[in-house]
Amino acid sequence: MPFDDQVNIDLADDGTGQIRMPRAMLPKIRGGKDGWFEIKDVVKAQDEITGTVQVNVFNSPKLRIDRLRGHISLSGKSGDYAGVCQPYDPATVQRAF
Repeated sequence: MPFDDQVNIDLADDGTGQIRMPRAMLPKIRGGKDGWFEIKDVVKAQDEITGTVQVNVFNSPKLRIDRLRGHISLSGKSGDYAGVCQPYDPATVQRAF
């Protein structure tokens, strides 16, 4: 069943990252800290960014960000998510309201 939600991703220059997952994809038993989940095995290539989200020991969705088109996808046991990325840098982006 399709759902509408938002994810937030924070990728550091040192190859680490974290993500706020869509609520519909989160199982009842999960890890994370303050709603954020670690992204493991982050690979930043020229055309894409990939990684694995550690939700719990049984569920590790695959993350893919297409750097050319700005598309993001998550694929895991709780379903699939697809969306469009918008870069956010609090130092340069104006508030919407």
